[in-house]
Amino acid sequence: MGRILFQLTPEIIDMIIFGMENQSDEYCVDIKTGSVLSETEAYEEYEDNDIDSYVIPVPDWLPTDGFQLMESFTEALHNPVYKEALRKVLSAGRGAFRNFKNTIKENESLSQQWYLHKENVMRSRVIEWYNINSEILKYNDIDENTDETENLILTDFIFNVDCYKWKNLVREKSEESIRESLGSEEADIAEYLISKNNSWLTLPCNTPVSICAETLDGEFAGSIKGGIFKIGDTESIIAFANVIWVEEKFRGMGLARQLIDDFSKNAVLLEAERIIFELPGMGSILNSTLEARGFSVYFTTMAVNAGNL
Repeated sequence: MGRILFQLTPEIIDMIIFGMENQSDEYCVDIKTGSVLSETEAYEEYEDNDIDSYVIPVPDWLPTDGFQLMESFTEALHNPVYKEALRKVLSAGRGAFRNFKNTIKENESLSQQWYLHKENVMRSRVIEWYNINSEILKYNDIDENTDETENLILTDFIFNVDCYKWKNLVREKSEESIRESLGSEEADIAEYLISKNNSWLTLPCNTPVSICAETLDGEFAGSIKGGIFKIGDTESIIAFANVIWVEEKFRGMGLARQLIDDFSKNAVLLEAERIIFELPGMGSILNSTLEARGFSVYFTTMAVNAGNL
């Protein structure tokens, strides 16, 4: 095992989140100790030409991130009265941040839900930032499934290998994922990939495998779709996944990473010798997550308009 970046404890996560939210100064983290320093403190502590060897900036957290956080919380609400009230606040534009917080304070239960949602999303952002920097600096990733960190996801969602009740929805969302990833201008390529994926899974040597995520209230939250492929006479087994989908209101919470991990663990239980992720279009945003887990790039799919040749 390689060296580990500073240990990411709950206390350090909280300090990093403070630095992310504090717009009055720029903050960074000491890569050895995990201490969160203001830009001024960092330059006082280290020489200018050496500072990048000792600290890394805290994760970006822009006003747009805060607004998207409020939007995702609002869309996930089951209380129709507050859901509509918060929607109106956010659509009003001017004073949205202040009015959102004032509305949240009106109801103690609502306030608790908001702070839990905010903590989950921001902690997930910190963990992802930590793992990316660990990979860049050639350290080890932390275990994202520790009680203090990624298990926050496991307390809010149920991950199930048996997706029978979501069978039709998983297929529908899988197709929607491909279309969304490629965009309206690449509709023909999206339909080609959808057709290819559906045909692939009907081959007698393939067994469809999916993992579904749902809320504690039984609401569909996301899925990963793929299968188990047995190779000819060699009886070698390969697991493959070609679509990952997370409902928009649950994005940014680490569900995609958890789906990847659960699919991989299930593949091992099914005696798969290799695991392949073949994700279209914007699925490439998960490349760093997969690479951090030991995956390597083996091929690239490219397309061109025939009229341009």
